[in-house]
Amino acid sequence: AEVEGQAAWPVAAGDGDRRRVPGRVLFTLYDTYGFPTDLAQEVLQDRGFAVTAETQAEYEAEMEAQRERARAKDVFVRSPVGLSAATGLISPNVKQIQPSNVEPYKDLPPTEFLGYQTLTAPARILAMVREDQRRREAVAGDEVEAVLDRTPCYAESGGQIGDTGVLTGRQGRGDILDTQYKSGLIVHRLRVTEGGFREGEDVAVAVESPRRQGLRLHHTGTHLLHAALRQLLGTHVTQAGSLVAPDRLRFDFTHGKPVRDRELERVEDLVNQMVRENLTVDPFETDLDEALRMGAMALFGEKYGRRVRVVRIGDFSTELCGGTHLDATGQVGLFKVTQEGAVAAGVRRLEAVTGGAALQHVGQEEAALREAADLLRIPPLELPRRLQKLLDEQKALEKSLAQIESRLAQGRAQELVAGARAVKGVPLVVARLDGLDADGLRAAADSVRERLGSGVICLASVVDGKVGLVSAVTRDLAGRVHAGKLVQEVARAVGGGGGGRPDLAQAGGKDPSALDAALAGVPAWVERALGG
Repeated sequence: AEVEGQAAWPVAAGDGDRRRVPGRVLFTLYDTYGFPTDLAQEVLQDRGFAVTAETQAEYEAEMEAQRERARAKDVFVRSPVGLSAATGLISPNVKQIQPSNVEPYKDLPPTEFLGYQTLTAPARILAMVREDQRRREAVAGDEVEAVLDRTPCYAESGGQIGDTGVLTGRQGRGDILDTQYKSGLIVHRLRVTEGGFREGEDVAVAVESPRRQGLRLHHTGTHLLHAALRQLLGTHVTQAGSLVAPDRLRFDFTHGKPVRDRELERVEDLVNQMVRENLTVDPFETDLDEALRMGAMALFGEKYGRRVRVVRIGDFSTELCGGTHLDATGQVGLFKVTQEGAVAAGVRRLEAVTGGAALQHVGQEEAALREAADLLRIPPLELPRRLQKLLDEQKALEKSLAQIESRLAQGRAQELVAGARAVKGVPLVVARLDGLDADGLRAAADSVRERLGSGVICLASVVDGKVGLVSAVTRDLAGRVHAGKLVQEVARAVGGGGGGRPDLAQAGGKDPSALDAALAGVPAWVERALGG
């Protein structure tokens, strides 16, 4: 295919050098059209042009001039090392003015970030690092850290996770698994899948587009959420951490109490109102003082350079931010809060989804609603009323059951009193009443004590594999036999514990198989207590 403007390519003047290609042409093909330099040289030579050492020197001079322009451009002079994914919303076109001086990245120039304008770009491999050692080459199966002279890949910062994508060369292909800041440089974690790469090679970089779009959706959604929280809950709300992922967002903020359901609904409604209004998302660079004068949100304790990037969303939100964003809020589609909870004292956390992820979440909720409605054979919108009715009926049944159990316990009480044995002249009732819960056991003990007049009671029950125990002592014997100590003795034998007052105590245990033996030892314990 012909490259636009090919007919106007300049060649050097001079009878003996009419067909020499100026280095400026190679640079323009690389910088403007993304044409790999080595491939361009082959094509030009095939067409009769000469690529000489002078051409190469001119090309390198153009590349160095481009790097100098990138260094001199007004950019954020804020070290990426100081960026916190937990606290930052500013990022990433952070170019260190000085080259890295940390081995193995020493003397490498800063990476030019192109990711605001494009998702694909030509680039040159400046270095490849594996196990903290520079590698001249990487072959299929290798995993290396690749530093390029320029990249559209966003390095993780400001809560937004790093880009993934593909790196393609003349003889190799690799997957970009992650993009991070390291030693002040944008570093690509690269797994070579085909062929290989070499240091100095011209390559093409492509960001994984659907994933980046998910990040843009959720980062713009984060700004809308922040502004909505401040408007509805109060200006005390400030960011305390964030995560921007392709499929969800997480936002931590200062707030002294849980966000009520009605407040969450209002936050959702306000964000979705801003989505429907399709507000323009306007990122721009300005001086820090000017950004603060216009009301841009800055993070307390963070250090910013003289020039900062601001993301303004209509008149609704203005924040210092270096992340990637949508062009307009309407692209969010739908915003849905999925979870609210506490992170620490005075810090709440909201999780939310946008776009397709929000539609999927709503679909899952509707499917669960329909499934529950089908089980009850009612329309989905009748579920709340029917569930309330079922809960009321359950409470009534539980109350009736408790009354029945109490009457049964009272009926058994007479039998237990009749079967009491005497220990040193004191009536003792020991019995196992499986099926009674703690309340039922206590009611039974009270009933036996009332009928017994004077004596000691120890009752036990097994429910759902767990042992329940109650001991009771009439007032006249409370000074001689301690109910709390008695129930502790039995509880230890069944792998549990408990205690209580001298006249009434409860306990539990984990080993029903030891219960009969434990109850068999009660008379001897009571005899020792009375003997004392």
